Amino acid sequence: MKNHFIHSRFAVTVALVFLSAAMAAAKTNHVYILTGQSNSLGAVKGTPATAEQFEHYKSDGLLWNGNMVRDTGEKFEKNPSWVTVAPQLPEYAGSLCMGPEYGFCSMMQRHNWHTEKGDKIAVVKASLDGGGNSYWLPDAPGYKSLSSTVRTALAALKGRSQVHALLYLQGESDRTEEEITKAPARFLDLLARVGRETKKGTIKLAVVGECATWAGKENKNAVGDTTAKLLGDMAHKKKNVGWVRTRDLTKITRGDSMGVHYDGKSQITIGARYAYAVAMLEKLPFTPTRNDDSQTALDSPAAWWGGKMPTPEQTATWDVAAANVVHEKVNEAFSVAGIVVDDPFSGHVSLHSAKAGKASVSIGVGGIVLRQGDLSMQLPVTITADQSWKLAEGRTLTIGSVDAPVSLGGSACICVESKPNSLLKLHLSELPQVRWVLRTPLPDVQITVAGKPAKFTRQGEYHTLTVE
Repeated sequence: MKNHFIHSRFAVTVALVFLSAAMAAAKTNHVYILTGQSNSLGAVKGTPATAEQFEHYKSDGLLWNGNMVRDTGEKFEKNPSWVTVAPQLPEYAGSLCMGPEYGFCSMMQRHNWHTEKGDKIAVVKASLDGGGNSYWLPDAPGYKSLSSTVRTALAALKGRSQVHALLYLQGESDRTEEEITKAPARFLDLLARVGRETKKGTIKLAVVGECATWAGKENKNAVGDTTAKLLGDMAHKKKNVGWVRTRDLTKITRGDSMGVHYDGKSQITIGARYAYAVAMLEKLPFTPTRNDDSQTALDSPAAWWGGKMPTPEQTATWDVAAANVVHEKVNEAFSVAGIVVDDPFSGHVSLHSAKAGKASVSIGVGGIVLRQGDLSMQLPVTITADQSWKLAEGRTLTIGSVDAPVSLGGSACICVESKPNSLLKLHLSELPQVRWVLRTPLPDVQITVAGKPAKFTRQGEYHTLTVE
C-alpha cells in the first residue's frame, strides 16, 4: 500500500512536471482586430507596395481575412484560414489589397513586442470598401459580418490566445449630420460590442486612425466639426484609446479619382504607427524613436514616441513610422549614444539648427548606422567616444555642405564600414582631430576643409584628413 502511494505520488509529480513544461512551452497568439473602410482594407488601386518593401517588412504575423462586401457583408475569402500576413482579396486593378496589417505585424515583431518565446501577432481583419459608420451599427450587415468573423477566427486559432485591442480606421465616408456627430459614441459602442465577441467578453484597448480627406476636403456637421476632429478629441481624452495620424502621408498616384486612398508605403507606415500606439497603451519597452510630429524640434520629448527622448546613453532611431521629414530642427543640443536610420518615410533624415549657429549634435559609442535611408547633419558635430559608422549599400552620410561647412570635434576614433555605392560627404570648417579606420571596400568620398579639397591619408593603421 505504501509503495502504491509512493508510486502514485511519483506519477502525479511527473505529470505535473510535464504539464508545467507543456504550459511553459505553449505559444500564445496575441490578437488584434482590424476593421474600417477603404484605407483599412487597403484599396491600393494604383500604387501598391513594392516587392522590396514587402520583403523588407515581412514578418511571421498571422492574418485572418474577413474582408467583406459593403452592402451585404458577404466575405471575399470563401474558405478563410489563418495564414502568414500577406496581401489578400479583394483585388483592385490586378493588385491584392493590403491595409495597415502588414506594417503593424512587422513593427511588432521587430521590437519583439509579444513575440518572445515563439509567441505570434495575429490580426483578425474584417474591413469593407466605403461606407459611413452606420455600417458598423448592431443590425448592419457590416457589423454582423465583423462579429461572425471575430468569433470564427478566434475559434480556429490554435493554442492560447489573448485579444489585446481593436484597430479602427474609418470616417472618410461619414457624410450625414448623425454619422459625424455620433462618430465617437458609435466607436465606443463598437468597441464594447466587439469585446463581447471574445472569450473574455471585453477588449480594454483600442487605436483609432485619422481618416483621410477627399482630395483635401472633408464633410462637416452643422457646427463645423469633422469625424477626424471628433474621433481625435475622443482618443486624446481616453487613456485606453490611442490615436494615429495619417494625413502627412502620400496617396496613390493613379487609378483613383477620389484622392482618398493611401499608397502601399503609406499603408506600411500607418501599420507601424498603430504598433507604436499599441506599445504606448500597453507600456511595452522600446528605444527612443522619432514619432510622426515633424514640427517639433528633436531636443524636445514631444518629438519622440511616448515622450521617450534619447539621452547620451541611448540610440535614436528613425524608422518607417517617422514623420515625412524634410528638415529636422535642433534648438540647442542633441546628444545621443548613436543614430540609426532605417527606412524613414521620407527616405532621408536631415538635421539643421533651428537658429543659425546655436545648435549642435554629439554622438557617442552607438555611432551611426544607415540601414535604409540617408543622413545629413548640417550643424556642428562632436564625437564623444570611439565608434563605427556603418553605411549600407547605396546610402549617403553627409556632414556640412560646400557653402556651409561645419566643425567635426572630438579626438576619438571613427571606423567606417561601407557597402558598395555608399557615399561619405564631409564639408568641414577645419581639420578634425579624429582618427579614421576605413574598412574595405573604401567608401566613395567627397571631402572639403575650409572650402579646399581634402583626402584621407593613411598613417599606420589609421587615416587622417589632409588638405590637398
